[in-house]
Amino acid sequence: MTSNILWQAEELINGLDGKLVAGELSAANGISIDSRDIKHGDAFFAIKGDSFDGHDYTDKAANNGAAVIVISDEKYITKKAGVATILVDDVLASLGRLGVAARKRTNAKIIAVTGSVGKTSTKEFLRACLMHCGKTHASIKSFNNHWGVPISLARMPKDTEFGIFEIGMSHLDEITPLVKMVMPNLAIITTIAPAHLGHFKDLEEIALAKSEIFDGLAKDGIAILNHDNEFFDYLKQKATAKGVRNIQSFGKANQADMQLVSAELLPNGSNVVARFGGAELEYFIGSAGMHQVQNSLGLLLAIGLMGVDLNEILPVLKTIELSDGRGARTEIAIKDGQIMLIDESYNANPASMVAAFSVLSAQMPKNGGRRVAIIGDMLELGAQSAEIHAALAKDIADAKIDVVFACGEDMKSCYNLLSIEKMGQYAQNSSLLAKSILENIYPNDVVMVKGSLGSKMSLIVNKIKNNK
Repeated sequence: MTSNILWQAEELINGLDGKLVAGELSAANGISIDSRDIKHGDAFFAIKGDSFDGHDYTDKAANNGAAVIVISDEKYITKKAGVATILVDDVLASLGRLGVAARKRTNAKIIAVTGSVGKTSTKEFLRACLMHCGKTHASIKSFNNHWGVPISLARMPKDTEFGIFEIGMSHLDEITPLVKMVMPNLAIITTIAPAHLGHFKDLEEIALAKSEIFDGLAKDGIAILNHDNEFFDYLKQKATAKGVRNIQSFGKANQADMQLVSAELLPNGSNVVARFGGAELEYFIGSAGMHQVQNSLGLLLAIGLMGVDLNEILPVLKTIELSDGRGARTEIAIKDGQIMLIDESYNANPASMVAAFSVLSAQMPKNGGRRVAIIGDMLELGAQSAEIHAALAKDIADAKIDVVFACGEDMKSCYNLLSIEKMGQYAQNSSLLAKSILENIYPNDVVMVKGSLGSKMSLIVNKIKNNK
């Protein structure tokens, strides 16, 4: 059967612009850059990373079932029978070429998502909604960088009807080459906020970097912007200057094309009323926080602009669950009762940290339980990092948070400004804080854990989950 074939043999080698140097030309059922995750019939790309060289794992990939090995060094030609080896000039560049070929061969409607906060959530919500409308493909996890975008594109089946791609950056000129591969029909910028600020001189330069997403819009493409963000006019000007004629917006503003009429924020989600095209939309989004309401407006605008009946989509928003590290909720047995764990351990910046405080503040613990924030350093904030962390103390004071446990050099600046009654414990790092955290949480607590990935807050999440 050919239904599982992603790339036919000739199509694959032509897309790679490579040369068969061993074995027989073979089709590929999938694309992988990790020999541990190879599935039978996949093509393995021996990418060279900062700390590894995929060429060292070609034999392992072949033994794990790869049908095709893509290399740039002839010393690594695979000897295993039944495995084709394709030689290219540069493995990552060849993966990019295959991604471009994948984009050219499909008639799918393509959406690209970027922004300082909410990229992954918006992408996942779009995936869940559009799956009800047709064959949908989306980048997995946070595959949004110089290798994540091409691999996500190369994995897109030819008969895809909707494609959703997350595009990230930490420097200027990163988004442009990626979006030129994706060539989206619609490009969403969720918001501009101080993330990766250490790599930029100010917020305007971050907005400039995000505006690169307009560089690759397909002909007659649509830009979708957050009308409530302070950089709306700036981004609109950038889009216009780059030849984008159709600019749509979402938010509270009366001029927004997808306008927020009202939002009732609840512990486990929000009741929302929005206005689009002269009609009112009423829905419940099953992810808490005003930031998720904003994300829902942007994604619904995109879906509506593709001609999909939004009334068919709205019920899906009620059922969406957030993933581990990005707001997933888990009830965990602990001591003589249970706690609710909100896992925000994957990433953090000032905007997402404040949003997480808002979600925690809205929770209603039972029988004397507390709202507990366990927070670690927000990274890549540059020279202003300590000052930015210190500013969180006011946000915590304004929220209904009962006690705070903190770790990290910069988060100490925040912790030291908290009122005595909110001070739980401070430790130099997450590993040290994890050692004592179980002694400090009690039945009926609602516990939110958040910090940048490099702060390793997942150590604390795992300690809580495996408390037995």
